[in-house]
Amino acid sequence: MNTVGGPVITTAKMSGAERQHIIRGWKNDEYVRLAPGFFMEREQYEDLGREEQMQARVVAYACTAATTVVVGTSAAHLWGFPVDTDNETLCKERIHLASTSMRSRRMARVHYRKIGRSHENSIVEVETDFGTVQVTDALTTALDLARWSTIDQAVRALDHGLQSSLFTRDELTARLKEMAGVTGIETMRQAAGLASIGSESPRETDVKLLLWRMGLPAPRQQADVSSRRNVWIGRVDFFFPELGLIIEYDGDGKYHDPENAESTKAKEYDQHRDYRMNGLVPIHVCDETLRNGTAADLIERYVAALSLVGQLYPDHLWTAECLAWV
Repeated sequence: MNTVGGPVITTAKMSGAERQHIIRGWKNDEYVRLAPGFFMEREQYEDLGREEQMQARVVAYACTAATTVVVGTSAAHLWGFPVDTDNETLCKERIHLASTSMRSRRMARVHYRKIGRSHENSIVEVETDFGTVQVTDALTTALDLARWSTIDQAVRALDHGLQSSLFTRDELTARLKEMAGVTGIETMRQAAGLASIGSESPRETDVKLLLWRMGLPAPRQQADVSSRRNVWIGRVDFFFPELGLIIEYDGDGKYHDPENAESTKAKEYDQHRDYRMNGLVPIHVCDETLRNGTAADLIERYVAALSLVGQLYPDHLWTAECLAWV
């Protein structure tokens, strides 16, 4: 049973006078209406981050149909998955609710879905700052994103779940078998094959998906690379040993720490020198180059050039956490 709590106000058990007081306050911009019959003081609402605001909306709408289950992207917000949504899209995003008895239908603010027996054992209660709701478990939520959202969102969620130990690869494999009969299972299997424990940030997942869409062989992730004298040089995000190619993703904060920026640059300079002295080619991509296409062009050029050389880096000089996909 879904129930609100914390700062969320429900008018369900209020007297007529109390209800009218809240409605007047809402019309005077003193309250924010999260869902029909559910409100929050505007000052409290505006103090929340955008993800918290979304979670409050999800909980409120779930409580308008108290026996429903939060699914899809709405469940992803409750699990803290890195859903890639801008502010404008987030404000317009429908809430996704489901049950085994209701028929699927899309409303202005809510998308109701019918779920089958494959979901019966994957429903859990989650406590939030805004109430307690029924939601699909983290693994099922991530897999459902593949068929109800995009494969990118699903792989981001699966990578995050594996990296955060919300579930294991074995549990992922077992869950796919349990869901074998659901609509969209092939897309879910594709997302599972692209998932890996080696993506340490959502943008590393995005780099991985770029490499996959370019048709490249799966690189190794989180590879420890040593020199030809067997001295450790560094740990890299993506490594193509058959090409001697290293790809690193630089997050926004890498050089922005005033206390460590210069030492980071100095360390990186030394590492680059050591990589190149050992016949390796490191390249860096960032959020901007991923978005404007420069990263793809750069990677394509280096892969084409290094493929002609064909310099395999010796197996005994590197180890890696995993393949980027299977």
